[in-house]
Amino acid sequence: MKNRILYADVLRVAAIFLVIVIHTTSLDFGSYPIASYQWQTLNVYNGFSRISVPLFFMVSGIFFLNPQKEVPIKKLYQKNIFRIILAFIFWSALYAFIFTVYEYRTINSDVVKVMYQAFIEGHFHLWFLFRLIEVYVMVPFLRKIAEDRRLIEYFLLFCFVVGFLNPTYHAFPLKSTTTIVERGLNLDITFGYLGYFFAGYYLSRYSLSKIARLFLYSLGIAGVIGTIVVANVHSLKTGKPYSLSYEYLTPNVLFASAAVFLFIKESMQQHEISEKMSKWMIELSRYSFGIYLIHVLIRFIFTKFGLTTFIFTPILSVPLLAVLLFLVSYICVKLLAKIPFLKRFIL
Repeated sequence: MKNRILYADVLRVAAIFLVIVIHTTSLDFGSYPIASYQWQTLNVYNGFSRISVPLFFMVSGIFFLNPQKEVPIKKLYQKNIFRIILAFIFWSALYAFIFTVYEYRTINSDVVKVMYQAFIEGHFHLWFLFRLIEVYVMVPFLRKIAEDRRLIEYFLLFCFVVGFLNPTYHAFPLKSTTTIVERGLNLDITFGYLGYFFAGYYLSRYSLSKIARLFLYSLGIAGVIGTIVVANVHSLKTGKPYSLSYEYLTPNVLFASAAVFLFIKESMQQHEISEKMSKWMIELSRYSFGIYLIHVLIRFIFTKFGLTTFIFTPILSVPLLAVLLFLVSYICVKLLAKIPFLKRFIL
């Protein structure tokens, strides 16, 4: 634990919890009138939580771009990429089977075709695995860029223009979560996530001046407020939920994610947390990948028992359900990890 980057564990745990918050609010997002305080509450939770997926990519950048850590191509494919492929095959097959059978209530040749298509595309949250592999296969030459600070800064600017400004200006004809299976290779989306990858490494490796930090925090606060307000204004105007400001590759989400990343890093470097808390963060971080993979299935089970944001006011129901979903997912993954065959698919 001596040489462990503990703030990376905290960021990873925060990221998976915020993903769960998004998926908790999304179920009932279209069920409340937009002008109601319930919908406005979901909008606030959803808007802030958009930093979740970016934080995952930023944390990965810390380790994969670190020049002090060797990342041989053979090891990259055998350990990291192969692990993600195995996880996708297992979980996509499981989700495709469960949700297709639940929808059609039978199995025949037509249902099997639907199930196969669902398996190939992956359940909605498995898009993340496609993008992660896409970034990982480029790591060998991305590390060369990471050797030079000025080159990193140039690349970050390039990614900002191509991967954030361009899709935002064109109102995301392809969503941030579109995968190569759905619409082929889209380099603007790819460069957006590479931007997060490098932003995480840059903020972890280099110190910013006080003025630069305050400027980034200001942009971050403006980003969060902008995400929420823009979604609110446009939704009220059109009468239906507006999601463009929620896209992961918008400047507002980028600034908010970078600010939170830097704030947690700076805070934990200045203030030590207890050994007990550190162990818990490491434990939850270790199972974060499995929690991400399984939580949508647990959420599905919750809804069958009526556990939605309707149980009481969303101000309370969203965080309580998110915590419950997080804990149940963790317990399930912890138990599954004890089974040798299943362990390889969740850790």
